Amino acid sequence: MSEWSDSQLQLAGPRVFLVLLPFLLAFVYWVYQRTYPQVDAKRRLMLVALRAVAVALLAMVLCEPILTWWHQQVIRPLVLVLVDTSPSMRVAEGPVTRLQQAVAVLEDERWSARLQQAEVRAWGFAESAYPLALDTVAVAGTRGQATDIGRALAASVEAVAERERVQGVVLFSDGGHNLGRDPVQLSAELDVPVYALGVGGAEVPVDVQLVDVHTPETGYVGQRQQIDAEVRSWGYEGQRVEVQLYEGERLLQRQSLLLEGDGPVQRVSFAVTPQQVGPRIFRVVVTPAAGEFATADNEALAFTRVLAGRPRVLLLAGGPSEDLAFLRRSLSADSSWVVETLIQREPDAFYGGAWNPAVLQGRDAVLLVNPGAWLLNGPPATALVQHVYAGAGLLVVGGPKMARAWRTDSSLAALMPLQVAGPVPFVPGEVLLRLSAAGRHHPVVRQPTGADDPWLRLPPLPGSFRTAQQRPGTIVLVESVGGEPVIAAGAHGAGKVIAALSASFWRLDLMSSGVDGRPQTIRTFWRDATKWLALDSPSGRVRGSTERPVYRAGEEVVFAVQVFDELLKPQSGARVQVALAGREAFDLRSQGAGHYRGVASGLAPGAYEYEVRAAVDQDTVGAVAGRFVVEEYSIELGDLRADPLLLGELARASGGRAYPLAAWEDMLKQLAPRQRWVEKAEVLPLWGPLWPALLAIALLAAEWFGRKRCGMI
Repeated sequence: MSEWSDSQLQLAGPRVFLVLLPFLLAFVYWVYQRTYPQVDAKRRLMLVALRAVAVALLAMVLCEPILTWWHQQVIRPLVLVLVDTSPSMRVAEGPVTRLQQAVAVLEDERWSARLQQAEVRAWGFAESAYPLALDTVAVAGTRGQATDIGRALAASVEAVAERERVQGVVLFSDGGHNLGRDPVQLSAELDVPVYALGVGGAEVPVDVQLVDVHTPETGYVGQRQQIDAEVRSWGYEGQRVEVQLYEGERLLQRQSLLLEGDGPVQRVSFAVTPQQVGPRIFRVVVTPAAGEFATADNEALAFTRVLAGRPRVLLLAGGPSEDLAFLRRSLSADSSWVVETLIQREPDAFYGGAWNPAVLQGRDAVLLVNPGAWLLNGPPATALVQHVYAGAGLLVVGGPKMARAWRTDSSLAALMPLQVAGPVPFVPGEVLLRLSAAGRHHPVVRQPTGADDPWLRLPPLPGSFRTAQQRPGTIVLVESVGGEPVIAAGAHGAGKVIAALSASFWRLDLMSSGVDGRPQTIRTFWRDATKWLALDSPSGRVRGSTERPVYRAGEEVVFAVQVFDELLKPQSGARVQVALAGREAFDLRSQGAGHYRGVASGLAPGAYEYEVRAAVDQDTVGAVAGRFVVEEYSIELGDLRADPLLLGELARASGGRAYPLAAWEDMLKQLAPRQRWVEKAEVLPLWGPLWPALLAIALLAAEWFGRKRCGMI
């Protein structure tokens, strides 16, 4: 409802022109009393009118008239209601579920009475938000495989055209958030108060759950491979269940497990000996117990790729050192490697004999540790370059010798993903490390979405090459907290290269033992880096895959792709599309330097095949195909406990407040939606536009034309 309340015409300029206007009009009339030659009264009246109106308009412009009016309108506040309908809302606490508790509030007459002055728009949400009629919540039921509170908040607010009308968001949720952006950070950015009504408590329904199943990503024919499963249970203490290992539908092994108290993780291990080369998917199943809340979390998958033989790794060192000893211990602890060592003894020889390029034959990866001038610039460097281009991997670990002997014209310089304008001294000083943004998605140091950065918990390095710069087309894996690259990866020919331009990495392991349970970070890095270097590189101009071969239901499937030009240099500006069977193809976003990334969400459980195609200027440059599996076990089932602390942080960050569900009336009193009158003053300066002056000119021109026709000019 709206109405016009008032209007007013004001003069902002000197009013003397308004006082003079009658005299000016009288003067115009007097001038035309006598004309030469004489004209009839009708024509004389027309000329008087034209000049009088023109003079009046000019006087009006000089007086600067302003027209002001006030517009009053009743603004009805808008309240957004978000109802969590994810599977965790099916948890029963007493005779009713969490969702039924929320529905009981929405159906209460007092709820409607409190909001009668407001316009209410509602959404339900799980991993995504959807419009919801509040009178149908009871029959809508739960849906989805995950909970993304942040996406629901953003979608509901962004759907409103008149943001100033939004008085607040009422959020019904148990606080379970397991997908997408941090909702606390996002709620602070939306600038809309959130009033959270927490549903449910810390109780967990009776359930037996496979927390995780993992096995090494790479296995070898004829070698024992371990498959570890982690089991939790609630409400079944003292009962026995059977844990079974399958490959496809074939039962391989089974074990009996006595369930302990509520919540602790129990581990079950299986051992298999692969006899065939190729990808294999193992399935671990816990037999369902009577009365379980859900059985989809009783089964989980583990993927491995079985290779014909163990990779052969050569440690090539410029001399004995702590880093060399630590690297050798880290790799030798894994029986899947064949590790050999060559240490330089003299300027052109090693312990055991003179240099022979044949020593590189059959080596899948070479680790070059603190090399001196001869290793960097002599015959070994030339042989290493050829070995990398033929398909081998190279890991270069810096140190004082390398710093002193480095030359930019070295054969190895072109292979290095980090460019050093050497020779330069090794710069001492504490260097705290962290994963780079790109590194989080690289297979060597990849971390799950939302996981903490383990490198931030490591002690500092004692120094690094501070003048190192990243080469185009490479990826920085680990950097200093100040943003300087420390460890980077790149590709050359058919091989791959990683450069770690620092020293004393062994100290990171020694000094971090017992710190937050992260003593293995650097050991794991050396093993994963060597494994990535030693495995066969993909070929072709398009190289890509999903980040993992197995995903849980509700997780986003991440595609990472590299595109190269005819010279196998990173190709920018390509259009990269992923086609999934049964779904519309979608584009990947460029990450720079030939890297492209994208996600597919909302996939139902099952096995999927995909094809990635890249095109430049409408011309297809290549394609790569693959497959992945989405298992029945959803991320929503990982933790069914309510999280009131998250709701409290979210509400405070937005400027709102969190309440337990029972205090919903107090929440509405705080929200207090009321209609309000809004008065807007609108001002139109009549003198500002050009039309009065233009009209005056037009009238004077018409007068002049009339006088000429009458022979007065």
